Amino acid sequence: MNIKSLLLGSAAALFAVSGARAADAIVVAEPEPMEYVRICDVYGAGFYYIPGTETCLKIGGLVRYQINWDDNDDGWRKEALMRLKIDARSETEYGTFRRYIEFQASANARGWVEEDGVDYWTGASDESGTALRHAYFELGGLLVGHTDTLFDGDLSGEFDDGGGERVNQIRYTFDAGNGVALTVGLEEESNDYDYVPLITGKVAIAQGWGTVNIYGGYDNAYEEFALKAIAKIKATDALTVELLGAYESGPTYWSLGSPYNGYKWSAGGYLKYQVNEKLAIGAGGQYYGDAHENNLSAVLWEGENNWAVGAVVDYKIVENLDAKLALNYFDGDTWDRVNDGDGSFAGFLRLDASF
Repeated sequence: MNIKSLLLGSAAALFAVSGARAADAIVVAEPEPMEYVRICDVYGAGFYYIPGTETCLKIGGLVRYQINWDDNDDGWRKEALMRLKIDARSETEYGTFRRYIEFQASANARGWVEEDGVDYWTGASDESGTALRHAYFELGGLLVGHTDTLFDGDLSGEFDDGGGERVNQIRYTFDAGNGVALTVGLEEESNDYDYVPLITGKVAIAQGWGTVNIYGGYDNAYEEFALKAIAKIKATDALTVELLGAYESGPTYWSLGSPYNGYKWSAGGYLKYQVNEKLAIGAGGQYYGDAHENNLSAVLWEGENNWAVGAVVDYKIVENLDAKLALNYFDGDTWDRVNDGDGSFAGFLRLDASF
């Protein structure tokens, strides 16, 4: 065998072995291009596209620490609270499709209490379960789910009450243009009580000088109705004037104070002054006239009149950290009856850390 033949044979054997190994080799696929999170600026700051979709998502919330005080208390009352908010939006042929969820949980400090001259230890803390505050969707002008009643609205103080709570509902808003919107709603405050919903309506007017909201509601359980109007007027760039007027023919779900526990009429006002970008101060009052007899176990008695005044200081410590100091005074027939003829001071210091 000559050298040439030896080389040719070795080459042939090498190619044969290489071919066999190639048949058994593992083929690694090319990696898919990474899809980075895209910012969605259509609905404001904080939204981003869910990867692979055209839906924009925003996750936010707050952590609150609040120290409460009342002159009928024997010490401070503290509360820690958290809220988690999830907001998803996308565009459809019928308009914006929004889905909104908000959870809340809180913990109140507990300790020693006195009963019949004996001190009792109540435990280290009172931790609430998670509560669902809001769960609804909106499509165009239609809203379906659980959120604040359409009748919800009050002054910017901490002493006041405008009536209404969160409730299951269906409502529709028609944008009439030029800052005018009309809304009608069907609300059900109780489960399996009857088949007739509460009927609510609202006219909202927003202009350069401020806003005016007019509310109405009919409660078939008592066959009574409620009306309310709130105006917020920009007197100057720094000063805002707020006015509230309310009337109830009898007890309704939207009664001032609590459902079916309110007054025939009420009037109030509030002044808010924006000192600078960080500091705002405000003060106001509200009068509650001619309490209803509602045939329920309630604090209010027929015909009682009450009033409240209060002041608030708001301060932005840093971005997303706000402080609020509130001091209120409550007086009138109810307070005189339950407090041995005296009114009552109350207030709180609140810190909100939002994200």
